[in-house]
Amino acid sequence: MRRTLLIYLIAGILVAVLGGGLYRSWIASPRYALQRMALALKTRDMPGFFKYLNIKAIANNLAESAIPNADDAKGGAEDPWNRKSRQMGRQLARLVLSNLSDGLEKQCRQVMEKYLLNLDNTRILAIVAAATTAQIEVQAGDARVTLVDPKSQEPFHFRMQRQPESRTWQIVAVDYQDLRKFVKREF
Repeated sequence: MRRTLLIYLIAGILVAVLGGGLYRSWIASPRYALQRMALALKTRDMPGFFKYLNIKAIANNLAESAIPNADDAKGGAEDPWNRKSRQMGRQLARLVLSNLSDGLEKQCRQVMEKYLLNLDNTRILAIVAAATTAQIEVQAGDARVTLVDPKSQEPFHFRMQRQPESRTWQIVAVDYQDLRKFVKREF
């Protein structure tokens, strides 16, 4: 009697430890963050949604990808003065765009919030489905995520990073070309 009770007790402890470990790894995953974003969108909880979205980092990454790289355009065959002046121009553009994104962060959030609150239920369900079936490649503290629109089968790529202070995953970069297609289609 005592022996079976001890076996059940040890088995219960092992199951609890294993379940706790699985739960802890689940809440520390980018898929969990996507699911929480989808749930927040479904319940119209905008502060909960924006908890997983770093608008400033997204704006900086979009600005960075929108600035053409002079080395790519010319193949690196120009003289040193032109190359240096293009580098300085890119650095100035980064600085201006970075300061501009600081001022526009609140406005971007308001526009995004208005758009998200006006989504109908079928679009929200499509977003939830896309978040559930997302392809996620995790490397250290970075995750490359691909969502596929169930209707049009178009991919939408973005990057997530684990934030060291809060240990949550946030979207920090959106593929510029995918965003352009999305904006053209929606607006």
